[in-house]
Amino acid sequence: MSVRPPRILAPKAQPSPLDALHQEMLAEKAGALSRMVWRFERALEAWRALERAEEGGPAAATARAQAFDAAAEALWALMVQRDALGLPGTERLMREYDVPPALRARLGIVRAGKGASSPGGAEPS
Repeated sequence: MSVRPPRILAPKAQPSPLDALHQEMLAEKAGALSRMVWRFERALEAWRALERAEEGGPAAATARAQAFDAAAEALWALMVQRDALGLPGTERLMREYDVPPALRARLGIVRAGKGASSPGGAEPS
């Protein structure tokens, strides 16, 4: 008959140097996702605030359009980040933030002059 020592006295597995790298990578992914969520929440709130404002005129319309573009761009970046991490639930995200259909339809569209490149890949001159 053999007797085993209690598990608490068993030798501990030594952590691999790759474990530390893996932990650091996970922390960076979580941080990037957190920054994307923060950016989207701020952009969405700014756009909604401008939509609720009673101001009219071309300056207000331009500000609303810019805020709308910023919210759409932030939502797109958040969705790409979530997809890169393999996170499901895009529809749930849309419901929880009450993303309007107009903003959904605007996803992925880059306005001319905001980093868009010409079809040949070169920047327009």
